Amino acid sequence: MDYSGRVVLVTGASSGIGRQLALDFAKRGARLVISARRSDLLQGAAVLCRAEGAEVETMAGDLGERAFAESMVARALVRFGRLDVLVNNAGIPKHKHFYDVTADDVDYTMRVNFMAPAYLSIAAIPPMLRQEEGYIVNISSGAGKLPPPRETVYAASKYALTGFSEGLAVDLAGSNIHVGVIHVGPIATEIWDKAESPVAYSGKKFPVSIVSDAVFRCIDQRRHDITVPRRLAPLIYLKTFLPGLFRWGAARWDPIPRSVIDEARKLAVDEARAGT
Repeated sequence: MDYSGRVVLVTGASSGIGRQLALDFAKRGARLVISARRSDLLQGAAVLCRAEGAEVETMAGDLGERAFAESMVARALVRFGRLDVLVNNAGIPKHKHFYDVTADDVDYTMRVNFMAPAYLSIAAIPPMLRQEEGYIVNISSGAGKLPPPRETVYAASKYALTGFSEGLAVDLAGSNIHVGVIHVGPIATEIWDKAESPVAYSGKKFPVSIVSDAVFRCIDQRRHDITVPRRLAPLIYLKTFLPGLFRWGAARWDPIPRSVIDEARKLAVDEARAGT
């Protein structure tokens, strides 16, 4: 695709994958609308993109707020008059054992990781229909196919995003609006510093560039589902065809200490007694 003059909306562009995506689109001549919560880092990303000659509109805000999510497409249309590509990249981690998860954890994780991409897609589809072309790429996770220990809520949000992407691709067949989903494995971003429970994984973390490359393959080759790194794919197949073996392996890889269960049970008992 010739990206010159195309209008691209990227969420979560202040760092990591989103920042790399914004810069790579800028290098290809696209015009950008980028968003993130951290205004200072977002402005830094915008400076890099403008250095590549790109026109950039920045929007600092919380995608967990529906009004902000919906306003991004409107801003793109006001500034540039069209929207060609939507990349739903923004997301939050939730590496926390379910014994400690709160209802607020569930609500906010689902709003940012799933509801915001859904709201943005709903807003983006009408202008793409008017243009008779568009691309929606959702950045999901390996957890959207393989639920890791201590990531029940995060996995649920990414399963939802994966299912949404697959269903949307079916619903939009024939419209010339292409929908793809990228399932991302261990990538070297700051997400690892935000875990609320110990992280068992200590292997290689891959550069953000492999995710950006996958997004462009998804658009240029009209791919619907890409997994990066590729070594993650065999585990997905294992879970699909041998789910029991997957659960056994996950439990052995990152076992739940007996002390954690005992502490949770004690707290449950104490809460019940306090209630009576």
